[in-house]
Formats: sequence, C-alpha cells, structure tokens
Amino acid sequence: SSDFNDHRDVGAELHFRTKNGDLRVNAACPVIACDGAGSRARYALGRSGLTEFSEDLLTRGYKEVLFPKPENPEGFGAKGEDGGEPCDGRFGLHIWPRGDHMLMALANRDGSFTGTFYMDNEGEESFASFSDTPEGRAKCSEFCQKHYSEAIPLVGGLDSLVNQIVQNPTGLLGTVRTSKWAVKGKVLLIGDSCHAMVPFFGQGCNCGFEDTLWLSRLVDEFCCDEGQVNLEKCTGDNFAKCFAAVEAARKPSADAICDMALENFVEMRDKTGDAKFQVMKKIENRLENVFPSKFRSRYAMVCYGGEGNVSYANAKELGVVQWQILEKLWDIAGGVSQEQVDTIDMQEAEKLIDQLLLPKQKELGMDLSTIRH
Repeated sequence: SSDFNDHRDVGAELHFRTKNGDLRVNAACPVIACDGAGSRARYALGRSGLTEFSEDLLTRGYKEVLFPKPENPEGFGAKGEDGGEPCDGRFGLHIWPRGDHMLMALANRDGSFTGTFYMDNEGEESFASFSDTPEGRAKCSEFCQKHYSEAIPLVGGLDSLVNQIVQNPTGLLGTVRTSKWAVKGKVLLIGDSCHAMVPFFGQGCNCGFEDTLWLSRLVDEFCCDEGQVNLEKCTGDNFAKCFAAVEAARKPSADAICDMALENFVEMRDKTGDAKFQVMKKIENRLENVFPSKFRSRYAMVCYGGEGNVSYANAKELGVVQWQILEKLWDIAGGVSQEQVDTIDMQEAEKLIDQLLLPKQKELGMDLSTIRH
C-alpha cells in the first residue's frame, strides 16, 4: 500500500510488513523498484491508477530432475543412429520434444546435468495426476516409459526419475507486462518487476542487467558531469526525464524478449522434432557462417547482441525477414534433406539477403558485425 500518488516530484511513503509489524518509511529520494515478478511496488502503482499490468500464467509448469554425472560423458550425446548428426553431449542443450510436453537438460560445472520437465499442470497426463501415491506413481512410471525411455537410464533408472517427478516442487511459468514503468521522479520499475518472462530464451536476468546498464547511462546523462554526481542536477525534473528515457529505451526490447521467450517455448517443445525445421536451422547456420556480417540467426542476435543497435526489439523484427529468406530458399530448392543443405545456391541466398535483409538492417540502424561468440 505504498503511496506514490502524493504531491511530491521525488520520493514516496513506503509501507513494509515485517514480523514485528508494519513499517512506514518516508523516502525522500527516487525509488528504484527491482522487487521481482510479484513486485509490491507494481501492485501499489496499479492500485493508485498509475500503471496497468498483466500477469499471464501458462497452463504448464515445470519440475527439475537431476541427471548424475555420466560415467562416459561423451555417451550422453546423440549417436546419429536415427539419421541425425552425432553430437558430443557433454556441454550441449539436450531436448526431448514431445509436442504437449518436453524434457530438457543443461550441463552443470561438475559434469552432471539439470533436467527440467515442462508439461500441463492439470489433466490426464499432468503434474497433478503424478501425485506421490501408488496410483500417481504408477501413472508417472507409465508416462516416463512411454515418452522418455531414452532418458530413464541417464537419470539413474525409472525409480529415480519417478521419485523426482512426484516429490519435487512444481514451478510457475508466466509473463508480466507493464504499461508504464516510471512515475515522475518518484519511482522506476526495472527487471522482473515490470517484465518477468518465461525462461525459454534464458534472457530474464540479462534483460534486467541491461535495464540497470541503461539506467546508469541515463543517470550519467541527466544527473552527472563527467561521471560525477552533480547535486544541482539531481532535481525532480531531471529524475523524471531520466526515468522516462529508461522506459522509452527499454520497454520495446522488454516486450520483444517476452514475446520471443514464449515463441521459443513452442519451438523447443514442438518444432525441434520436425524434419523441415531441422533443415531450415541448418540452412540458417550455413548462411550465418558464409555471410557473418550480413546474416546472423535470431538466437545469435538475442544472446550475443546488444552493441551495434542489435537490441531485442530489432532482433525480433529482423528475424521475421530472415525466416522469410529461409522459406524462399526452401521453396526455390523444392525442399532439401539435411544431407543436401550444402547444395543450397549461395548466390541466390546472397541476392535475397541483399534485396530483403540489408535494407531492413539499414532502416533499424543495426551492425551485425558487433555480434561475437
């Protein structure tokens, strides 16, 4: 119930609930609210009519399971026996896509892997049906053997996998979107407090750090001289300009990465098992390697961009054009197999890039040569 709606240009009365009772703090300075997806500051702003926000929870949740360090780490990868590529599994992202649900595993520093199940919270095949009861365990065992038989020995056997699924807590997956981040020079929301996202692009923490980078830059611009705070510039008007500039700079990218994280969930869950999608990603990889200054995958732009105006918002917009180019190359070739990716006409590819992609990069002011990984 903190009050951000009084007459002051800077500061607010903050209300805290503690084990010793309510605490009221008269903050005479700007409030930077980075208090997470359940932000009390955001709720207070919403109750005062100073912002609007949504909290969209997925009907799916997640549970973590541990893959012990394998005796033969190389054996954790793909052998290529199903027509795909052999792959050393020690350091990669492993995905078992099953449409309505999936399992993924990421390497830990000690050689083990953290696995995560994503599936419906309610329903016939859901976390709710896999209760820690004889009936729930039986359902879970049948489900694991039906859909994840390849993963069972990697987790330490069926009993280990079932025990972890029925006993480990279920995590929430959701997206927070906030219409207005700043109120005068009083308060600024940053990080998950205004743009929490699902974890499928691995960018939630990075996006929050980027908020702080822009805040630091803009505090320098509006309230400092040559990197030193100038108290005469620390006015309500300058703080208001600073906070408004942070919102203007960051909100389009925050909205974009929230969208892309949801899109990546569908990609990981459904599309990674699709033969055409796998070929398209190989074509994308070839273009990226042949024309690195002209074409970079959306993944590379999101994860390794930032400089050169390679923002989340611009990566999303440019990625639409890039996928159109991949579709055109697929159509021109009449469809190709994974083994035929090297037969794609690179002259035609460069022609499409020059005609469709470079003008868009110029319009957005992007320099893809700044992407390094």
